[in-house]
Amino acid sequence: MEHVTEGSWESLPVPLHPQVLGALRELGFPYMTPVQSATIPLFMRNKDVAAEAVTGSGKTLAFVIPILEILLRREEKLKKSQVGAIIITPTRELAIQIDEVLSHFTKHFPEFSQILWIGGRNPGEDVERFKQQGGNIIVATPGRLEDMFRRKAEGLDLASCVRSLDVLVLDEADRLLDMGFEASINTILEFLPKQRRTGLFSATQTQEVENLVRAGLRNPVRVSVKEKGVAASSAQKTPSRLENYYMVCKADEKFNQLVHFLRNHKQERHLVFFSTCACVEYYGKALEVLVKGVKIMCIHGKMKYKRNKIFMEFRKLQSGILVCTDVMARGIDIPEVNWVLQYDPPSNASAFVHRCGRTARIGHGGSALVFLLPMEESYINFLAINQKVVMGSPGDMMPAREGENVVCVCV
Repeated sequence: MEHVTEGSWESLPVPLHPQVLGALRELGFPYMTPVQSATIPLFMRNKDVAAEAVTGSGKTLAFVIPILEILLRREEKLKKSQVGAIIITPTRELAIQIDEVLSHFTKHFPEFSQILWIGGRNPGEDVERFKQQGGNIIVATPGRLEDMFRRKAEGLDLASCVRSLDVLVLDEADRLLDMGFEASINTILEFLPKQRRTGLFSATQTQEVENLVRAGLRNPVRVSVKEKGVAASSAQKTPSRLENYYMVCKADEKFNQLVHFLRNHKQERHLVFFSTCACVEYYGKALEVLVKGVKIMCIHGKMKYKRNKIFMEFRKLQSGILVCTDVMARGIDIPEVNWVLQYDPPSNASAFVHRCGRTARIGHGGSALVFLLPMEESYINFLAINQKVVMGSPGDMMPAREGENVVCVCV
């Protein structure tokens, strides 16, 4: 395991390109996060990397920067149709987000073309765009990428284009496997050259992820980044600046409590998680009627074509409410979410952690509140044991201390 302290980008053992440093300044990131300072030098020294880090720790830059640096150092410059790097991520929202981050850098390097391949778009248009513009760096969801390998009859021989591949990144690897993409990933790996750098980024290290590490990475360096002040024996999975609360209320009062909360926090930005697509549709409409003067939007996995538009629109809002399912629970970076509200507690503890992780990202504060029925109160003990969440005393609404996650009670 690598143990590295934070520092400036200039302190890296392998110097970054001046325009990469310029893009970082534009983005307002003067210092590296621990996952960045640990993984970037390894990638740039041609190591395969398997990184485990809490959500919101800056994983995207930890692979975007090495991809650019590796491609800039190529002896033979990439032709338009040659693929130098592929980033695979589980959801289209995450792919859009990564594509945006990448574009902040590639605008300084017009020699690199990038392309986004995700569901909800016309695959024929994706083929044409690649033929016209190329795609030195591909950001894709697994299903669409696998599909593009089968489009030879339409004039896209992707298997030939990827022979020049230098870097493969599997982002949110645990979720890629949770969502049943294992077969797609294995199919894609078969097409890719063995002589490549591979980075695998994951919030949790499951047996399935371990199997993928063994199948896709050669002698990987394992990086596990813990938050400052968290003991090595601790298994804390959530950001240290997160304030976690729960509210116990009877079934017939639960929705009223949610409405009351949202009416009192109209100037803020909220994600409200429900367990099913039908609940999102139903409660989204109810909230529109009951919480006036605030923008309310809905997003769930059964939306095929509207999801991308809704996601982009919500990210631009100063305040508002996004009613959603767990399709929004992982890796999504919506700036300055004030509250994550969980109307339904999720069935597994890791989903709770990932939902909460939509706030308190990269050094910012944030709060999360889960609504529980009286019979669900034991869920708090379950979280304490399963996720090492430190409990606050009932009614204690004080913020979490650095390195702790305090779950407070407001009854």
